[in-house]
Amino acid sequence: MPYDFYSKANQRILEALVVAASFFFAFLIRYEGAIPSYHLRQFALLVLPVVIAQLLVNSVLGLNKIQWRYVSIGDGLRAARAYLALSVLMLVLRFALPASATILRIPANVIVIYLLLSLIGGVGIRLLRRYVYERKSTGATAEESAAPRRLLLIGAGTMGVKTAKEMSSDPSVEILGFLDDDPRKAGCVIAGVKVLGATSELTEIVRLKKVNAVLVCIAPAARGSFDRLVALLDGLPVTSKFVPTITEILDSKDGLHLALGYKEAPINGISQLHHAPVAVMPDRKDITNKSILITGGAGFIGSSLAERLARHNEVVLLDRFFRDQPAAFTSLRDNRNVRMVEADILAGPEVVDLAKRADIVIHAAAIVGVGRVCSYPRETLETNFTGTSRVLKALDKSSRLERFIYFSTSEVFGVNSFRVNEDTPTAVGPAAEARWSYAIAKLAGEHLVKAYHRQSGTPVVTVRPFNVFGPRRLGAHAILGFALSSLMGNSIEVHGDGSQIRSWCYIEDFCDAIIEMLARPAAIGEDFNIGNPQNTLTVMQLAREILNVTGQPVPIELIDSPFPDIEIRVPSLGKARQLLGYRPTYDLRKGLELTIDWYREHLDFFEEKISRTAAVASSRSL
Repeated sequence: MPYDFYSKANQRILEALVVAASFFFAFLIRYEGAIPSYHLRQFALLVLPVVIAQLLVNSVLGLNKIQWRYVSIGDGLRAARAYLALSVLMLVLRFALPASATILRIPANVIVIYLLLSLIGGVGIRLLRRYVYERKSTGATAEESAAPRRLLLIGAGTMGVKTAKEMSSDPSVEILGFLDDDPRKAGCVIAGVKVLGATSELTEIVRLKKVNAVLVCIAPAARGSFDRLVALLDGLPVTSKFVPTITEILDSKDGLHLALGYKEAPINGISQLHHAPVAVMPDRKDITNKSILITGGAGFIGSSLAERLARHNEVVLLDRFFRDQPAAFTSLRDNRNVRMVEADILAGPEVVDLAKRADIVIHAAAIVGVGRVCSYPRETLETNFTGTSRVLKALDKSSRLERFIYFSTSEVFGVNSFRVNEDTPTAVGPAAEARWSYAIAKLAGEHLVKAYHRQSGTPVVTVRPFNVFGPRRLGAHAILGFALSSLMGNSIEVHGDGSQIRSWCYIEDFCDAIIEMLARPAAIGEDFNIGNPQNTLTVMQLAREILNVTGQPVPIELIDSPFPDIEIRVPSLGKARQLLGYRPTYDLRKGLELTIDWYREHLDFFEEKISRTAAVASSRSL
C-alpha cells in the first residue's frame, strides 16, 4: 500500500511544524537574529503548548475538516480565523497575567509576528497541496488531452468566472477567451482568460480562433439575448451548451431534460446531443380532465400520445382496426381512461359525434407509407383530405373545442428540404408520380385547416413530422426494414446509392412537442416543423449504424428505388424552440438501441407477419 504523505495524521504533523517554525521565527525576527537567553528559554518552554493550543483551536473551529487539495478563498478565511483566535488568546494572557508570570507573558510583537507567519505558513502548505494535486491530476490525463477542444466562453460574469476556473484544470480543453457585451471588460483578463470582444463578433472569432466548442455562461436574469445567441450558434460548425444554474436544475419539475436544450453538431457522420437551458416559456397550462379524441389512434404516434395523455384525461382512440397495430402492444386497452372505437373516418357516424364531444382533437388518421400510397393514390387523397374535411365540419362552431392538432408531412417541401423553416415555400412533385398524392393531400389539408382558423376561429395547430421513429413503429419504414433484415440475418437493401439525407426524431421527443402544442396558447394558428436535426445522416450511414447496434454483420446491397425519392429532409427548429421551448433530448444511438431492443423482443411477431404475407402473395399467384 503506497504511503499517503497527505493523510490526516501527516497533515496534523505538517501543521504542527508550521506553528512551531512560525513561533520560533517570530522570536528570531523580533530580536533581529540574536534571541536573548531568557526568551530562548521562554520559547523552548512554550513551543509545545502553543502547537497543541493551535491544533486544538483549528479543530474546534473546523479548520481540519477542509480538504487541502480543494482549498479556496473561503478556506483561507477560516484559517485566518483559527490562527487569529490563538493569537488573541496569547495577547489576552500577555496583558492579563501578573508581572510575576513572566515566562507566560510573550512579547506582543512576537505574537503579532507569529500570527502573520503561522497564517502564511498554514495557508501556504494547503495551497501547495492543492497545486501538487492538480498537477498530478493533469499529468495523469495528459495522454487523453493530445488534441484539446478549443473552447470559447460567452459571458464574463460570475457564471463565466466559475466556469473558467473549473475548466482551467481540465487538460482536454483549451480556453481561448471570453465574449462579453460589457465594453468595460473588453481586453481585460478575467480568471486568467482574456475577453476577446462582444458577442456580435462570435462568427468571426469562431472562424479565426478555430473554435470547437462554445459554453454560454449567462445568468437567468441576463438572458435577454438568448434567442439571438441561439440563432448565431445554430449556423456555426461548433458544439455549444448553455450552462444552467444549480437553482434551474433543482427547480426543474420534470427532470433535467426539461430545463435543458441542445445545439447539434455532427461527429463522424453521427450527430451528438448537447444540452442548454431553455428560457421559461409563458402561458403554459396543464392538460388534465379533458376529453381527447385521437384519430388514427391505433397507430404509432397516436397510441404513443395516448399513453401520455390518458394519465389525467379521458381519451378516445378512433381507427379502422386495432389488431396487430402499435396500440395493441400497449396497456391502453386495460386503461379505464381509454376507449377504443373502430370506425372509418370517411363514413363512420361515430366520427362526427365523438368530435363534437371532444375538448381536444388530434387528427393523425392518414394513409401512410410510400409503397401503400403509390398503390392506392385515390384512397390516399380521399382519406387524407376528405377525412380532414369531415372532422373539421363536425367541429365547426364547437363551443368546447380547445385545440385541433392537424398532422401534415415534411414531404410538402419536396425533394430537397435542408433546414427548412415553416415559411419555406412548399413544392410537391408532378401528378404523374403517384407518391406525391400523399403530400398534395396533406398540403391541401393545411390550407383547409388554416381557412377554418381564419374564418371560424377554430383553434388549430399544424405539425409536420420529420422521420419519427421508436419502439412499436410498424409498416414500411427504413429503420424497421433495416433492423429486421439485420436481426433475421438477411442483407439490408438500400435504395439508390444511399446518399439520401434524413433527420431522425425519437418518438418521446416528438410527443413532447405535441404536448406543448396542446398546452401553449401561443401555438394556436401556427404550424411547426418537428424533428431532430442533430440526428442527421445519410441512409447508408443509418444502415451501418443499425448494424453496429444489432451486432449482426450482414451485407448492405444497393438496389434501384421503385419510386421517386427525397434527397434531403432536415428541419429548422427555430420556431418550435421559440414558441414551444422544444429541445429534443434523445440522440440517434440511444433511440436506435431502444427501438431495436423492442424489435428484437417482438421478432416472432414480425416473422409470423412476414410468413402470412408471403403465403397470401403465393396463393394469389396460383
